[in-house]
Amino acid sequence: MNANLQTLIHSAEQLTPVEQVELINAISSLLYRRYQQELPTPDFWQPQPIESVVASQQTQPASDISALKADFWPEDESADDFIAFVERQRQEDYVAN
Repeated sequence: MNANLQTLIHSAEQLTPVEQVELINAISSLLYRRYQQELPTPDFWQPQPIESVVASQQTQPASDISALKADFWPEDESADDFIAFVERQRQEDYVAN
């Protein structure tokens, strides 16, 4: 961190909380105005149409369902064991709250 930035931070620490928030807002506005032209994607609040997102990702539909199969499930644990575990956890969370 350079000396100018350290001085600026030290000065900001001397401000009241309200003034610090005003400073943050002013800096945010400045950065937005300065760099909004350089943003590669649209603003968060103006999302791209779904067709544009799909086209940019270049995904293909699955032609073989077996390609989606995963082998990460432990051999010694059944789906029933997992469901029972989840139910126990939920019950414990419910009782705790």
